[in-house]
Formats: sequence, structure tokens, C-alpha cells
Amino acid sequence: MNEEKRKTEAESRLLHFLSQHHLRRTPERMMILGKIVGLRGSFTSASLLSALADDGFHLSHGTVYNSLRLFESAGLVRRRPGSGSSELYEYAGRDNEHVTLVCTHCGRTREIKDAEFSREMKLRRFPSFIMTGFDLFVHGLCSRCRSGGRRRKQE
Repeated sequence: MNEEKRKTEAESRLLHFLSQHHLRRTPERMMILGKIVGLRGSFTSASLLSALADDGFHLSHGTVYNSLRLFESAGLVRRRPGSGSSELYEYAGRDNEHVTLVCTHCGRTREIKDAEFSREMKLRRFPSFIMTGFDLFVHGLCSRCRSGGRRRKQE
């Protein structure tokens, strides 16, 4: 799905949520959502704020944070713990099913697509539960930390 279609679909989902909950459509919310849809992978609220500022949109941290919470309620973003005290977010599009490799030493993440795994997950059935998507986090050591860890043990 190209970026314009993703943006149109996200805006439609947001507008539906806003009307259901009697909330206003604001230019700030639409601008933030548009930026989120264009980002690839995970981001923090600070990196989103910085990306918006780079595009000439100067918003408060509170506006961005509150919009992220609203988008999470609407099912448009997913929030997960990041390294340290920061929280990571990612766009929760209908085509956003992936595996995230997480280094337990440095916190670096890498997202991969696995078509066979996605197909198997979609075929799974769970009692009293309808799956709408998935995220799988695989924890381990990245190649940098593995090689760095070996050197430190030898010294």
C-alpha cells in the first residue's frame, strides 16, 4: 500500500473515531497523524516532535503526547516500552504486522517482515478471541554487542 493510501485510510479511521466520541477534528491532529503515517518503524514522542519541527510545524510536547494517546485509543498507534524510560510508538496500519528484534544489551531494534510467519499467525484461531493484528518481539543480542561482549570477556 503506498503512502498516500495509508494516509487516506488512517485519516478515515481517525475521523470515524472522532465522530463516534464527539471529538473535534483539529489541524494539529491531522498534521501529526500524517507525519506518523510517513514514518517507518518505531519512534518516540520526542523524535516525532523533532520531525514535525523539521517540517516547520512547531507544536508543544503536550499536544503531541495527547495526540499519541488519542491515536492509541483509536487503534492508530501502538505503544510499547522502549529502552530506558522512553516509550516507543509505531503506526498501527492494517499492513503493519512484523517481527521486532530487540537487543537486550544496547536496546537497538530492527524490524523484519516474515511472510511465512505472518501467514501462519493469520491462520491461528484462539478461543473467545478475534485477532486483529500482531507484534512479535524477539529478545537477544545484536551482532555488535555479541562481538563486543566477547572481547571484554577475554581482556
